[in-house]
Amino acid sequence: MLLAVEEHRPALEGSLVRLRAFEPADFSGLNALINEPGVSQGLGLAMPQPVEGFKAFVDAATKEPKSVIFVIERLEDREPVGGCSLFDIETPARTSTLGIWLGQPYWDSGLGTDAVRTLCRFGFRHMNLQRIELNVFETNPRARRAYEKVGFVLEGTLRRAEFVRGKHVDSFVMGLLAEELVEEEA
Repeated sequence: MLLAVEEHRPALEGSLVRLRAFEPADFSGLNALINEPGVSQGLGLAMPQPVEGFKAFVDAATKEPKSVIFVIERLEDREPVGGCSLFDIETPARTSTLGIWLGQPYWDSGLGTDAVRTLCRFGFRHMNLQRIELNVFETNPRARRAYEKVGFVLEGTLRRAEFVRGKHVDSFVMGLLAEELVEEEA
């Protein structure tokens, strides 16, 4: 008697995106996307950077033992659209901090929410994390809604923690426990 084998999506694949390692061909296009004012300001970057600076950042993050970093790629056409990472991984506490950015042409498409969900699923199921946290600026309600769809909850406010577009803004601390991850609806 043959048993039906339940199909499982690869660990780093969501319903809209795949997370993968950076490749040399990614740097120029992704650097152009991260340098878009709406993206760079949302990350607190003071000014555009050259491709070499972006590559140096990725190289350093890749070598950091307490982080994992990925390209966000659309499943439909394998186009790189952003980046994400888990960093400050604390093994004894089984915690990490999440970072993500998405090129502005890809906003409001569900790609960011799917990337966050996929990264958190990987963190909880394959890295054995029990908590993931993040910071989001008050000026980025779009990102906050995406995080909430995945299950993140507001845990606190860091008042005037960042300087964005010429003014000080609050940064919200959000957290997600392994059992709170909201999977996509069937």
